[in-house]
Amino acid sequence: MCEHLRMDPKDDPEARIRELERPFADAARASELGTDKHMSPAGPPPTQPWTYGNTFPPPPPPPPAPWPGYEQYPAPPQPRRSTGTATMFILFGVLAMMLVAGGIGAFLTFSNTESGNTGSGNDESFTDSQSTTTRETAVGRVPLAEPVAPTQVPAGETVIVSGISEHRTVECRDNTVIVSGVENEVEITGHCTAVTVSGVDNVITVDSVDTIGVSGFDNHVTYRSGEPEVTRSGQSNVVEAG
Repeated sequence: MCEHLRMDPKDDPEARIRELERPFADAARASELGTDKHMSPAGPPPTQPWTYGNTFPPPPPPPPAPWPGYEQYPAPPQPRRSTGTATMFILFGVLAMMLVAGGIGAFLTFSNTESGNTGSGNDESFTDSQSTTTRETAVGRVPLAEPVAPTQVPAGETVIVSGISEHRTVECRDNTVIVSGVENEVEITGHCTAVTVSGVDNVITVDSVDTIGVSGFDNHVTYRSGEPEVTRSGQSNVVEAG
């Protein structure tokens, strides 16, 4: 006869299932009867298994707030360059050069006008492309502390007076005198063929002259005798008899 071996309850799968379900059944019964406080604590409730993709990592923390009172300061302003005495001297120098160039140009213009009445010069003169005979003699700067004597030049030559705040006396013997610069005072004695003035605020007095040409600004020319031919340009220039 075959003998049936008895199975150990621990090896019976149905018994194991019943043992696992027993705490849940007891908890349900206790909740229905309101006696769950007298029963032994049940096991932990089942949790839902985690699957990939259900949750996302937390966002990164925001940047820290700036420190209290901190702010970006603008760049310091650039210092302004003040105009000093050196700048004024440079400006006066440039202006004087421009005025000298303008005076020479005006003289050449008057020379071309008078070229029909001008004869050939001596051995010490030079002749340009339009056969105009001229010779230029520049008047040097004389210290103000010393007495200024009249500047004497050979007859028929051209005298150029330029600078800033100069005081000159020129003895004219049928010469051509060119005055340019700023705030110069020139006294011309004798008779001149032509007097040409350019620049700013120059004062010229001449005894006798045939032709007067004035350009620039605020120049004043006074002739003592004769009726010269006057040509004016620029602004606020005055030519009068006195």
